[in-house]
Amino acid sequence: MDYSTNRREFRRIVFNNPIQAIIETETSCAEQFKQSIWILDMSAGGLKFVSKSDFPVNFIEIYKFNLTINNKDLILYGKIIRKKLLTNKIYEYTVEFDFNFYEKLKLNKDY
Repeated sequence: MDYSTNRREFRRIVFNNPIQAIIETETSCAEQFKQSIWILDMSAGGLKFVSKSDFPVNFIEIYKFNLTINNKDLILYGKIIRKKLLTNKIYEYTVEFDFNFYEKLKLNKDY
């Protein structure tokens, strides 16, 4: 792992080997799906991943990310805030984590 320093609010960890994860829609704004992606880097504020799928940049849709790092299963929630076409078939996405979404989800399930 490479600890990159730049002007970001949080230190970003760049993975030497991308981490495979599962992305799925968590809110009903988009069509429901579940598929594999590759995470390139991550910080306390978000992550960057690549995929062959063309996801929309949508500040309403919340995505759920399931991944394993150092034998620890993680579930993270976030919004896609940036998209970049790398080749004619692969996109790079930037995700901003939404830590309040999990609390809202938990509260709604308690009723």
